[in-house]
Amino acid sequence: MTKIDEILLSGNWSNHDVVMQMPENLNHKMVQKARLGKKIIPRHTQDLLTEALNRLVNPETKFRREDLFPAGEG
Repeated sequence: MTKIDEILLSGNWSNHDVVMQMPENLNHKMVQKARLGKKIIPRHTQDLLTEALNRLVNPETKFRREDLFPAGEG
């Protein structure tokens, strides 16, 4: 289980909920790949996902890219 998957499951959010935070930049495939954590996610996509999760979860919660993606990825 990846950190992103853990966050989304705990809030009962779907990939679609994340995409809707930034629909012009994210797609469902990008979110799914990050949730699975099997492939390296490009740094730009990591930044987009981090921003989308910050918008989705809670205004007071501010994730950093390093909080969501393992060191050395991207």
